[in-house]
Amino acid sequence: MKKAEKYIKYISWIPGLMMVGIGNSMAMNCAKKSSDIDLYIVTKNNSMWTVRILVTLIFQVLWVRKTSSEHAGRFCLSFFSTVDGMNFSNFALEKDIYLYFWIIYFKPLYVKWNTYNKFIEINSAWADFWEYLTTSPLNLLSLQTEEKTNIGPHFSWQEKIVWGLNKIIKTIFLPKTKKSFHDLWKPFGVIISGDLLKFHDKDIRKQVSKDLL
Repeated sequence: MKKAEKYIKYISWIPGLMMVGIGNSMAMNCAKKSSDIDLYIVTKNNSMWTVRILVTLIFQVLWVRKTSSEHAGRFCLSFFSTVDGMNFSNFALEKDIYLYFWIIYFKPLYVKWNTYNKFIEINSAWADFWEYLTTSPLNLLSLQTEEKTNIGPHFSWQEKIVWGLNKIIKTIFLPKTKKSFHDLWKPFGVIISGDLLKFHDKDIRKQVSKDLL
């Protein structure tokens, strides 16, 4: 967790970045020494593709990005969305217990404009999280941290550049990414759209629901 806090500072300056947090095993306090650090990164609308490229380049240069041969303690950059893509009901299964607790245990480490509260509010339309969030010391800490980092809305010239680049990058990479997805026979758990990029091809949600419900 300290490592995540350290390296997120290197990307916090990126225009259009709205929230960065940790999910999966580390957030659920069941990580192993071999575990990677799964990040969920939220951007402003029309910024996701540019932010993804910049985050990937920075973590690659710092040599902390997960690779095919290096996993332990490295960052997995496989989950991005815009603010409009934060509604997980769009890909939730029926009685999706894993996704429910993924949201409960998610640890936001960098937040702007109350994005974390908006994330919970949007997903509360299909599941009730507030009982857990208001009784968990860890998530109360997250909510307090969000208030400290809350920044009012502004549209800088840097963000305008990001928006312009985003159109170009999206035009180039979205069709290629979708083609790779189809070539791999559309693995369950992978989602590619204008507002959401989720590359977890080892999605265990179906098996968890089958085993527990």
